[in-house]
Amino acid sequence: MIRDNAKTLEVMSEGRLFKRFAKEGAVSITFDGRTVTGNIVNLSVSGLLANFPGSGPLPGVSEKIEMRLEAGGKENVLDVQGTVVRIQVPADYERQDLMEIAVNFGEITPPVKYGLQKLIQYLQVTTTSYKA
Repeated sequence: MIRDNAKTLEVMSEGRLFKRFAKEGAVSITFDGRTVTGNIVNLSVSGLLANFPGSGPLPGVSEKIEMRLEAGGKENVLDVQGTVVRIQVPADYERQDLMEIAVNFGEITPPVKYGLQKLIQYLQVTTTSYKA
């Protein structure tokens, strides 16, 4: 049995310019000397949506943050900066203990763009095989 862990989501509405990917990955955000860890919900070369525990401290809208993105091991780790553009309760109301944060990466350097493309490519093509 092969389980596909990354399904491409075409999200071109609302002015979006890039494909996004649904895949589990971790993100740590640092702001005001605090670090909070959550899970990537969607990722593109222009930004991300991630969920975090709603009980902990979170940055505010328009706040600049540092992020560390991780998926699939040490070869897929990337540090990037961005600005919080939206904070919301997840659409999945069964998980009211979480908050979603949308971040815009803004102007990124070529090395960061390459790192994001590499991470997205990994998320797009990765499958996990299980022996039956």
